[in-house]
Amino acid sequence: MKTLLINILFFTVFFMVKGIEIRMHGFLYSYNDYHKLLAERTNEYMKSKGLDITLVTNFETPDTSRGEPNYVANYVEDLLQKEERGYDLYLTDTVYTGRFSKYFEDISKYVDPKVIELYKEGTATNTCIVDTRLVGLPLMVDYAGLYANKSLLEKYKRSIPETWDELIETTNYIYERESKVNPKLHKYLGHFPEYENGLVVILEFIHSFRDLSTDKFPKYTSDNAVAALEKMKQIKEKASTPDDFAANEITMGDAFTNGNFIFLRFWYIADEMKTQFNNVTVSFNQLPGKKKGISASCVGGSNISMNKYISEERKKAAGEVMSFINSYENQKFGIIKYDLRSAIHSTYSDPEICEKINCLKFSSMQSIVRPSSSSINYDEYSENFRNLARKYIYGDTDQSALEILTEVDDMRKIHFLEINSLASITTISLIFIIIALLALSLIYITIHRFKQQFVFLPYGYWCTVIIGIFLMSIYGLTGIRELNNYKCLIRPFLLSIGFNLIYIPVLLKMIAIFPKKNGLTKFVKDHFSLLFIFFLIIDVGINISWYLLDPLIVNKLTVTSVIENININNRYLYFGFRAGLVLIFCFSTLIIIIGSKYYQISIKMENPYPDITSFNKSSSSGLNSSNYYHSNYNSSIINSKFNPGKSTILSYHYVTGTSLPPSTATKSYPALFTSTMNSNYNENLFTNNSSSNNTQSQSSEDFKYNNISKNFLYSTNSSNNFNNNYSSNDFKSFNSMSYSNSNYSNNNYSKNYYSDYKY
Repeated sequence: MKTLLINILFFTVFFMVKGIEIRMHGFLYSYNDYHKLLAERTNEYMKSKGLDITLVTNFETPDTSRGEPNYVANYVEDLLQKEERGYDLYLTDTVYTGRFSKYFEDISKYVDPKVIELYKEGTATNTCIVDTRLVGLPLMVDYAGLYANKSLLEKYKRSIPETWDELIETTNYIYERESKVNPKLHKYLGHFPEYENGLVVILEFIHSFRDLSTDKFPKYTSDNAVAALEKMKQIKEKASTPDDFAANEITMGDAFTNGNFIFLRFWYIADEMKTQFNNVTVSFNQLPGKKKGISASCVGGSNISMNKYISEERKKAAGEVMSFINSYENQKFGIIKYDLRSAIHSTYSDPEICEKINCLKFSSMQSIVRPSSSSINYDEYSENFRNLARKYIYGDTDQSALEILTEVDDMRKIHFLEINSLASITTISLIFIIIALLALSLIYITIHRFKQQFVFLPYGYWCTVIIGIFLMSIYGLTGIRELNNYKCLIRPFLLSIGFNLIYIPVLLKMIAIFPKKNGLTKFVKDHFSLLFIFFLIIDVGINISWYLLDPLIVNKLTVTSVIENININNRYLYFGFRAGLVLIFCFSTLIIIIGSKYYQISIKMENPYPDITSFNKSSSSGLNSSNYYHSNYNSSIINSKFNPGKSTILSYHYVTGTSLPPSTATKSYPALFTSTMNSNYNENLFTNNSSSNNTQSQSSEDFKYNNISKNFLYSTNSSNNFNNNYSSNDFKSFNSMSYSNSNYSNNNYSKNYYSDYKY
C-alpha cells in the first residue's frame, strides 16, 4: 500500500510539473554536425544536472531557404516582432546583432558570470555589446585570411607574402610563367563583390595599413586609410583583373575545386587542404599588410541572443542553455571535433587544442569587427560605403581617395555644431539679443505712459508672453554640441510650451471680448485664469504621454539628404535653417511688444464713453477737447439710449455745435437751479484754479459760440430768473454752449439755451 501511494505521488508530480522547452532559431551559412548535435548534447547536459529543460533547434541554411543577407535579416525581424510568440533564443549573424538589439535581453542577468568572463578577451565579443548591454554571446567565429596556392609557391620557390607589395610582386612573377602552362589561372581573387562582403574587404585593407600592430582602426580621413584605398585600386590593376577582384562565392568555389589561382581572400575553411581536382595544396594564412607584422581579419560568425519578451521563468531556463553552449568545455569540443574557431581567446593556449590546430596563427589574428553593433542603419551604411569605394577603385569617378573617404566619414560621423563654429556663434548671439530685448520689454510694459498700449491683457499675462518667447528662443541652444536624450526631450517642450504661453492668453481674450455675447464668452471671461492653466496642463500632459508612449532616443543615422526635396547636406546650413525659423518667429512676436510705439500698433480697447474727469486741468486745450464731443455728436445721441445717465450728465455741461433744431423754439424746460441758487454761485461752477492758462485759451471760435447763443430761444416765464431750464425727463442732448474769456459762462446760464432733437 505504501509503495502504491509513492508511485501515485510520483506520477502526479511528473504530470503536474511540466518541463520547460526552449526553442532556438537561426540561419547558418555553414551547417555541420556540430550544429546538428547541439540540441542533443545540451539536453544530455541538462539531464545530468537534474534540470527539466529541453532545447529544440530550428536551423535554416542556404539549401533550405534564400541565403541573401537582406532576406535573412527581414525574416528574422518578422519572427522577433512576434515577441513572446516567437522563439526563446535566436542565432543571428554578427552583423545584425546591433540591428535586433532592441528585441534582445541583457543576458548578463541570466548567463553564468564565469562563462561571460571567458569572453572578455578577444574582439568577437564586441559584436554582442550594444549601449553597454550584453545582448548575446558568439556561438563560433569565422576569420578571413589569404589562401595561397602552396604548390605553385613551392614550384617557383616563393614564400607567403607578408605585405601587399610582396603580394603584387609574387603574383606577377608566378603568373608570367604559369599562365603559359595554364591559361585559366587566376592571379588574385579579391572577393570584393557588390554585396556585404565588399565592405569586409575594404575594412580589412584599411586595418592592415596601421603603423603598429597595437594601433586601433585608422580614421577614415587619415593618411593610412587613404593609402589603403589607393593600394586596393593598385592591386586590382596590377595583381588582378576587374572580374577577379570582384569575385563572388561561385567563382571562389570553382577556384577551390580546381586550384586555378595563385592567391585569394576568403573565410576560414581549413588550415590546409587538397583541391578536388588537380591535387593542388592550398593553405590558409594571415592577410598581408602595409608592412611586415601588420595584418587584418574581419570577424564573422553567429551570436546567440535571448528574446526579451518571454517570461522570467523561460529567461532563466534559456540562460542555463546559453551557459552550456558557450562554456569552455563545449567550445573546446567544437574546435577539436569539428575544426571550428571559438571566441574564447584562452582556448588557443590549451595544449590539447594546439595539437589539432595552429594556435599561434589564430591567437595572433589582428581581427576587427564591422560597425554593426551601433544603432545606425547598417545595411544602408554598408551599401553606400561599398558603392563609393567601388566608384573609386573601378575608375567611375574623378574623386580622390581622400574625397571618397571623407564622404564615408560624414555618413558614420556623429554630426553636431561645435560651439566655436560660425553657425553656433551667430545663433548664440541672436539668442542673447532676443533675451536682452525681452528684458527691455519687461521694463517697457511697466512704464506708466506706455501702459495704455497694453490694457488688452493684464500685466501678468504680458509676462507669460515674454516667458514664452524666451523658451522658444533658447530652442536653438539644444542643437549646439553633441545631441543627447535630454536635448531630444526638451526640444518639443520648449516649442509647445513656449507657443502656448504666447498665444493662449491672446486667444482667450479674443473669445472673451467677442462682439456677440454668448455663454462661451461669458464662461471664458469669468474663468480666464483657470482656462489658461488648464490649457498648459493639457499641453504638458500631451508631451509627457508622447514621451512615455514613444520614448525619445538619440539614433545614429546615415546622412543622405537632411530635408526632403531640399538637398542640404551641410550640418551648419541644416541647423541654421531650423534655428533660424524659430528665431524669426520670436523676433516677429517681439515686434508686437516693442514695435507698438513706433508702428502705431495699439493693443487696447477703445472707450466709447469718454469721461469728463479725463480732462487734464493743467492743459490749455480745454476747448479743443470739447471738439471731441462735437465730432461725435450724433453717435452721442444714439449712445444715450443705452447709457442715458452718463449722456445726460455730459449734456448738462459740455455742448459744441452751430445749429439748433426747430423743435427747441416751442418746447419749455423746467429750471434746474432757482434764482436763489444762482445768486449763491457768483463764481464759475467749474472753476479751474490750477492754471491761469485756461483764462487765455479762448480762441476766435469762442466769439462765434457767444453770438450764436444770443439767438437761442428764451423761455417766456423765466427771463429775469435763472434762464436755463433743464428737463430731466425729456432732455436728450444739447447743441451748444458759450464760453467767456475768463470763465465758463460767467457762472450763470442766462444766455445758454437748450434744444432737443426729436428721434
